[in-house]
Parts: sequence; C-alpha cells; structure tokens
Amino acid sequence: MKKIVSLSLVILFLFVFAPVKFVQAGTSPTLSALSGYSVLGGAAVTCTGATTTSGAVGVSPGTSITGFPSPCTAGGGTQSNNASAIAAQAEALTVFSYLDQTCDQTFGAVDLTATFPSGVGPGVYCSTSSFSLSGNLQLTGNGVHIFKTVSTLITSPGSSITGGDACNVWWRVGSSVTLDTTTTFRGNIFALNGVNAMNSGATLSGRMVGLSAA
Repeated sequence: MKKIVSLSLVILFLFVFAPVKFVQAGTSPTLSALSGYSVLGGAAVTCTGATTTSGAVGVSPGTSITGFPSPCTAGGGTQSNNASAIAAQAEALTVFSYLDQTCDQTFGAVDLTATFPSGVGPGVYCSTSSFSLSGNLQLTGNGVHIFKTVSTLITSPGSSITGGDACNVWWRVGSSVTLDTTTTFRGNIFALNGVNAMNSGATLSGRMVGLSAA
C-alpha cells in the first residue's frame, strides 16, 4: 500500500442511529498496472510543497508533471503519458466502473463523522449528493469499505480516518476531492472530474487517482 505525505498536491483533471450489522457486499478490485502508483492524474499533476510519495506519480492522457523531482519526490519515479501511465489510466477507468457496486446504505449529502459516530463496518455506502468529513471516522472490521458519491468528497482541517485496512478502502467520487490541511485519510480515491487537491500537511495512506475523463 502506498502512502502520500503532502504539503500541497494538486491533480488536474443526519441522522444518528444505533450500530447495526451491515451486509458485507463490497469486493475490492485487483490492481495491476496501477499497483505501483501513488498518484495518477488525467490532465496534469502539480506539487508545490515538500511532498514525498512511496510510489510512482503519473499522468495520462495529459503530459504535465510539475514539482518533481524538486521540491517533491516520487519514490517510484514519474511517468508522463508513456506506456505505463496509459495502462494505469485504462485500468483506473475499469476500477471506477467496478466500484459501482450495490449499496448497503444510501444517503443524501452526508457528513460521515456525524452519521457514523461509533464507527462503520464493512459495506458499500452511497451518497446521492456529497461526502464530507469533519472529525474522525473509525473504520471497523476486516472487510471491504466502499464509499460512492456522485458529487464531491471534502474534508475539514484536522479530520481523520482510522482503522480498517487501507488496501480495502475505496472512494468512488463523481466529481472532485479536497483533503484539507492536516487531514489524515485512508483508502484508494478514484475521482471522475474536477481538480483534486491535498492541502498543506494532509496525508493519505492509499492512492489518489484522477481519471482521464477529468
């Protein structure tokens, strides 16, 4: 699993209820071409802070990668619309489709922290609007967590996700993603459209993927 530590990374391209047992409907896709990537953009990738990724940073079909190798470091090197990046972007589209799985719970616009104050077990959680994160979200259990939204994923400064297996946490985002300052986030983010950003001090245990449709 790859980990991104970012100071400013940009990819161009309520109700409360008692705990219940959710159907563990979600299954994780298998990555191959994407497995070595920490960041993949559709149009461009720009880094403006002292950022380090453990995996590769790539872009396709765009070609612009800015800020690497200085002031930022890509542990797996950079891949600009070459065979590797093209294959990874093709796989990203397949993964995005694969993650469109049957929902266990469906909401409108939802603050995940407020909706699951005692934590959330494995399952497929869907929003017909947007996801936000304002505090800590505890992932419980050893299964697969999938979060689907047709719109945005936005975190508040200092918010966090803890628990679970980051390799089996998936975010299918229909628009853009913003991980605000000092956010600690987990999972594999696949965003269809817009500008995806990690602001100063945000960290991600997983990967950030902006699809070529962006």
